[in-house]
Amino acid sequence: MTDQSPRTSRSPDEAPTRPLALTRDWRTARTDLDVLLVVHSLTAATRIADVLPALHDPRVQLHCVRTTGVFEAGIDDFVHHHGLHELTWDQAETGRFDLAVTASLGDDLHTISAPILRLPHGNGYNKYWNQEPGTRNQEPGTRNQEPGTRNQEPGTSARAFGLSDATLRHDGHLVPTAIALSHHEQFTRLREGAPAALPHAFLAGDPCHDRLLASEPHRLRYRQALGVRPHQELVTVNSTWREDSLHGVDPGLTARLLAELPHDHYRVALVLHPNVWSAHSPHQIRAWLDAPLRAGLHLVPPHEGWRAAVVAADHVLSDHGSVGMYAAALGKPVLLDHHGQETLDPRSGLGRVHEAAHRLDPHAPLVPQLHLAGKLRPHTHRIAADLVSSAPWYSLELVRAEAYRIMGAEPPDAPPALLAVPVPDPDDVGTPPASLWTAVDTHHEPDGTLTLSVHRAPASVVPQGVPGAVLVCDHRERDHRIAAQADAVTAPRDTLPADEGLWAQSVFQHRPGAQYTLAHAPERITVRPRGSEPVHLVLDPAQPMDHGLVAAVVAERHLDGAAGGVRALRDGTAPLRIRTGPEHTVTVGLTTEQ
Repeated sequence: MTDQSPRTSRSPDEAPTRPLALTRDWRTARTDLDVLLVVHSLTAATRIADVLPALHDPRVQLHCVRTTGVFEAGIDDFVHHHGLHELTWDQAETGRFDLAVTASLGDDLHTISAPILRLPHGNGYNKYWNQEPGTRNQEPGTRNQEPGTRNQEPGTSARAFGLSDATLRHDGHLVPTAIALSHHEQFTRLREGAPAALPHAFLAGDPCHDRLLASEPHRLRYRQALGVRPHQELVTVNSTWREDSLHGVDPGLTARLLAELPHDHYRVALVLHPNVWSAHSPHQIRAWLDAPLRAGLHLVPPHEGWRAAVVAADHVLSDHGSVGMYAAALGKPVLLDHHGQETLDPRSGLGRVHEAAHRLDPHAPLVPQLHLAGKLRPHTHRIAADLVSSAPWYSLELVRAEAYRIMGAEPPDAPPALLAVPVPDPDDVGTPPASLWTAVDTHHEPDGTLTLSVHRAPASVVPQGVPGAVLVCDHRERDHRIAAQADAVTAPRDTLPADEGLWAQSVFQHRPGAQYTLAHAPERITVRPRGSEPVHLVLDPAQPMDHGLVAAVVAERHLDGAAGGVRALRDGTAPLRIRTGPEHTVTVGLTTEQ
């Protein structure tokens, strides 16, 4: 990556202003240890945030500085959220610190006057870093080093990013004082790529994996926050950055998932690498994903949320980014896109998981592929769980021990807090689709119960319609093209802008194709045909259910009366059994109000 914003040099007479927090005479707290957090990108910032509990100590004053690069988007929010004391780069260069912590390499780290503890910003060291013969790091103006940004060329000796002299040295001098490794196998690869750096390496485990482990007991809370019901399956799609990423190769994948997967049985979440947000902007990403977002896609924000979406998931689709490794280590079935696999060191944990996992075929039906990934789950889980960390649950203790060893101080007596990741913010969670193509198949059980098998698909991602289905739109549908096709218009009764009769009259006036309106509440549904009197159906109040789903089924049965079921709906002669998935059936008691 080329840094388009080189720093402006300072004249010798211009001394940077020294911040009060670095001037002991101005301090209130008696802090003895100054620690500098060097932030290169939002991805690196979140990794640093994972180890902050290891530095919670009344003797420690934390400072933060950002490098100059192309991945600055989101760092302001990170600094503000954590309330960190931020320095300019000039202040950081002239300050004296007991320790600097970073999850990046390159930039001007070598100008910081402090011993540097380097953390990986993914799971371990998976990506190759290749250079042209005779070059050092990067050309002037290309200070930012990102793993996987150079593909291996035939005949070159490829080493993993962060485990090679090319990425650890500046002008022949080793930059980090301590190099955190997540697994014992990485010591061997470091010995091969940078033998002189081996004495500086220490086993650190993986703080991100530890937080995922600590988050598993909160899985049901995450699913509830994401709007996933107990009978539903969550498919979490993850994409790293660059054109060989899953989203770069197949930007239409989430739309196809939402169109193909039965709406009432599946939910879909999308995780995009923070660098995607930084390069293209939140507005552009949401514009590209407009149709999936209106179909119910949950777009995970870049600063936090991906781990909750992985813990909550039943299936994970990923690529050559670390999320697939973390998901497999938790025992999730993983379906991996193999574009960009050549950037992976096959001896790394992620490289080995890629070899074992089912390959995503974008042209084949997706549900059978999810089932195949599930069959391979024990194998991928075993590989990932063995290689994700050599010290699960203990990363913070290991990082703290090394940090205080470097600073020459005794660590606090109490162990650092290992925190589960936060529950997703309701404001960040996707909204249900307003319009759904609805198809129903009927058959009678031996006991006389009428079973209705329902399949619904969001209209925003299936604009051409579904054979044999009718279009049921919520009255809040804003897409005029979709609303104009509505066969029936529904409304939760508590959202009606007027009384039911006046509202229905307005719908029939402006939606000439609509044949029915349905105002629904937990206890009743009012069905009004165009040009006829309404019918009031009373729902069994003892049955907790999605009354919006029941209203859609009632609408479909009235619109397709030839298929049967209308008399049962109106007369209440038998209960209805609504089936939305292989293991989810709701029995509904309906009677006509006299």
